[in-house]
Amino acid sequence: MSKTILLIEDNTDMADNIASILELAHYHMLLATNGKTGAAMAQQHHPDLILCDIAMPELDGYGVLHILSSDPDTADIPFVFLTGKADVKDVRAGMNMGADDYITKPFDEVDLLKVIDVRLKKKERSGNESLSGSTFFNKTKELREFQKLTENRAVRIFRKKDFLFMEGQSPNDLFFIKRGSVKTYKINYDGKELITRMYQAGEYLGYVPLLEEKPYTENAEALEETEISIIPKDEFLSLIYSSKDVARTFLKLLSFTLDENEKRLLDLAYQSVRQRVAGTLLQIASKNVASGGSMTITMARKDIANLIGTAIESLNRTLLDFKDEGLIQITESGLKILDRHKLENLLH
Repeated sequence: MSKTILLIEDNTDMADNIASILELAHYHMLLATNGKTGAAMAQQHHPDLILCDIAMPELDGYGVLHILSSDPDTADIPFVFLTGKADVKDVRAGMNMGADDYITKPFDEVDLLKVIDVRLKKKERSGNESLSGSTFFNKTKELREFQKLTENRAVRIFRKKDFLFMEGQSPNDLFFIKRGSVKTYKINYDGKELITRMYQAGEYLGYVPLLEEKPYTENAEALEETEISIIPKDEFLSLIYSSKDVARTFLKLLSFTLDENEKRLLDLAYQSVRQRVAGTLLQIASKNVASGGSMTITMARKDIANLIGTAIESLNRTLLDFKDEGLIQITESGLKILDRHKLENLLH
């Protein structure tokens, strides 16, 4: 199915030119000739991407972006400014408001298509990330087989710092988190801890060693008081072998985990500490929200530093910088994200 692009452009010649380029590239086009109409069309049709001119009568591009960013139904739609202004301050103002990218007119058609392709692919990847956490469970719990696995089963309480399993142990169970959070991590030869992943309510863990029939390669520890449903290995494997839907679901989750680990390794290799801190804060906060929490991060700073792969001193300096820039608020209860879009822009 072709992607839908909403073009908001008051210059008729420019609009016709862009529309012809995108239609040749097999995109489905929607056209608005002013900002007010464009904002209304975005809220009605929820396009896959928005191209919006900045200088327009009635409602300019900044106003359109403000309206759509404030609406939860349209806030995540990739938004690209079209601007004839070469002044960097104008472009930066739009990016600071949460625009995903910009194109300066006149532009080459290849550049236009490249920007659109990059933004759509990034949106697609972020959509795949929703497979984890409570969103994943919401999908799987609709299957009757999954209901049999998790419902009416005894729940074990793990206190903070209790181990679910340790590296080298043989796996005997699948774990499902009903409440709380868990970290998995490795210890290097210097005794330094590197967190490999964080798990929230609604997530399964321990399925990879069960499927591979190999010992655990990491430790799993409760970050707070956590309720766990423990599913015996035989029941889990029997369900995998007997239900195509369940097998397919866990294959998708396994694929997501591999992609996530690959991305994390690339981030460690190529991103600055500032970018890694921003990305990790966004990831933790998103998981909190997905499992019914808020944008406030209560995780210990030591654990955040171990998840990022940096010294706690470097983390603290970066957090203070973010606080001074108005990106986060540091409170007694934790770290509260104030400007998600600006943090996201740091990743580019």
